[in-house]
Amino acid sequence: MAVSLRNKEVNVCAECAEAGISCGDRQKCAPVRKEGFRNYKGIRLTADGFDCALPVTIDSHSSCAYECLYCFSDNIMGHTMQSKKLGRTSLNLIEGIFSGRDTADGRQFREALRYDKRNAAGFPCPVQVGGLCDPCDSIEQNSGWLLEFMRLATKYDQPVRMSTKGVVFQIPEYFAGITHKPHLFWIAFSINCNDDRLIQRVDRYTPNTTQRLKTMKQLTKAGVNASLRLRPIIPGITDYKRGHIDLIKRAADAGARAVSYEVMFYPMAVPKANRWKYRLLNELAGYDLEKIYRGFGRTMACMRPSAAFTEDIMHEIREVTHACGMVAGVSDPVWKQLSDVGCCCGIPPDDKVFGNWEHENMTNAVVKARDGANKLIRLDDIAPPWSRHTNKLQLCAGGVGAENVYRNRHETWYDLLRKNWNNPSLQRSPMNYLQGAVQLAGEDEQGNYIYKYVGLKRKNEK
Repeated sequence: MAVSLRNKEVNVCAECAEAGISCGDRQKCAPVRKEGFRNYKGIRLTADGFDCALPVTIDSHSSCAYECLYCFSDNIMGHTMQSKKLGRTSLNLIEGIFSGRDTADGRQFREALRYDKRNAAGFPCPVQVGGLCDPCDSIEQNSGWLLEFMRLATKYDQPVRMSTKGVVFQIPEYFAGITHKPHLFWIAFSINCNDDRLIQRVDRYTPNTTQRLKTMKQLTKAGVNASLRLRPIIPGITDYKRGHIDLIKRAADAGARAVSYEVMFYPMAVPKANRWKYRLLNELAGYDLEKIYRGFGRTMACMRPSAAFTEDIMHEIREVTHACGMVAGVSDPVWKQLSDVGCCCGIPPDDKVFGNWEHENMTNAVVKARDGANKLIRLDDIAPPWSRHTNKLQLCAGGVGAENVYRNRHETWYDLLRKNWNNPSLQRSPMNYLQGAVQLAGEDEQGNYIYKYVGLKRKNEK
């Protein structure tokens, strides 16, 4: 049968289309390893640099086969470059970075990956794979990119944290690739609904929850690290029949070490071609989500719910996670104080292989202030050294107009962090971003604000 992968069609058998993995005899469908990809630079410094402990992100391809209803990357035209030809990231470029090739890209990414600041066990900062597209979808099965990438990661001992909804590791050659050095891989299985039928209506072309957890268990038994990426939490879907509780317990049984979680934001600037997805999402959730989110205050590009709206589920997930013996990592800016560690993926800082993550991020700053004596947070706590000489366009869009053109040429990522830091009215200012969990406490010698952690208080204690 022919299955559309958004930008092209490939022929797959009925078993593969139904299960989302290989054919019944575990041989991949023909045609495979198609050539003709356009060049796509899918390695970048993450746009979540303000609040992410893993600053370097890699996407294998310019598109994803899964077509999840809430996928924010569908709204990013620069990702697909509005091209009908599928792009693939250069493995030669990645090997140059891992191997120490002396290029501008190589030097920049190795600095962010802490190649000169390896931990006691000799490992750099983990790289994350799967930011705007899924590295384990059916496009991958026809490309084989991940197989070669895993070979490079094992060759150069580069820790990899991978986010996926796929189950390609049930295929023998993928399983062999990741288990050659299983300690180098941390697979965050993205699952936000416990119901198999419902999740396949939301994550439209993905394997279901049971298939993903089955793959998680196979990998953890082989020594691969795994976690539950309970993101985004969607009202009416994630908590359908209170399934989020059972989902966490099932993940623990499958060997997950941590749960990383965040409540969905609602985009207010959805391209016309994608609006049908949010209408269907509202129907499946049983709520008018846009109406609910507009009620949370001034309209922004990405509307987030209030702390009062999310307090019950955020605390409950943490409690169940702890009861199951796992680490809680909070990627949500609201209730970030509930995170056990300063890496929102839930990776402990003392992990021998993965613990060398970047400490200059907002999650870590909040956790340190929460647990510290003076509760203070300064700009340098969230601004990594590389931000001072990295153009901001490498992390975010620059806008249009003569003034923006000038800024785009001259402003660094540090400049943008500093502007947001010192302007409390901006959406990305610490006070707005954390919904009041920090308050102004003075200025430093450079005139930058100092914030004090006060924490959010529950409206309804349980």
